[in-house]
Amino acid sequence: MTPEHTLIQLTDLHLVAEPGELRHGVDTADALARALTSVEESGVRPAALLFTGDLADAGEPGAYERLREIVEPVARRLGAPALYAMGNHDDRAALRRHLLGVRLCGEPGDTAPLDHVTWVGGLRIVVLDSTVPGHVHGELSPAQLAWLEAELAEPAPAGTVLALHHPPLPTSSRLSADIQLQNRSTFAAILAGTDVRVVLAGHTHVVSAGAVAGIPVWIGGATSYISDALVPAGGERTLNAPSVSRIDLFADAVVTAAVPVGAEHGTALSAVQVTQRIAEFGVA
Repeated sequence: MTPEHTLIQLTDLHLVAEPGELRHGVDTADALARALTSVEESGVRPAALLFTGDLADAGEPGAYERLREIVEPVARRLGAPALYAMGNHDDRAALRRHLLGVRLCGEPGDTAPLDHVTWVGGLRIVVLDSTVPGHVHGELSPAQLAWLEAELAEPAPAGTVLALHHPPLPTSSRLSADIQLQNRSTFAAILAGTDVRVVLAGHTHVVSAGAVAGIPVWIGGATSYISDALVPAGGERTLNAPSVSRIDLFADAVVTAAVPVGAEHGTALSAVQVTQRIAEFGVA
């Protein structure tokens, strides 16, 4: 069965302005480039590339310029729009000016929340800015929630995908629990009964899933570094295990998958061999 739409989510890139500069021992620009190469080499042609925040590590203009240089050629070759959400490490004015220009969401230098809608065929993708300037936690203002409610009042033919940085879920991480989305219950009440099929988020650096108002929530793994969800004694540590997320939207289902970047390959089957293996199953 072929999905109606496939999305690729990349999150928590933490790009820096200077080549060779590391974050937690990681060359984050190289990690992003390798992640995008893995997408291209897969042969998948996604409907969109979704970047769910912390695009830059410190909101530097040069980091956004590097991001554009890395992403835009790949997006053109894939024929897919690159859609960006703000993260708490990002700077709204710098992101608009040095990454987006005047393509959307106001003039360069504008500091209003970066909320926007993109249509891919009948699929609606809503990107919300959950950041609070000067703070690490997330929150959606009454005006943003009213805008979202009005947008979702009219269902989309293929449904809606909602993307934001701060997950609308609780967390077992002591560190992340102090910087989570503050008004989750209000957000959930607005989503209840709408056509939202999946909520995509980042922020925690932990691949995880849950639900809000009965809607699946997927927290993608970072392309930079992963936070260990099994660290002992309530501490924190990082893992060098970057990943991207693949989201397949079928007519009657949503399937999400974390795909490790740079993992050692094991057994491989060609397309012909896969067809032969299916025939061996004896299932029509």
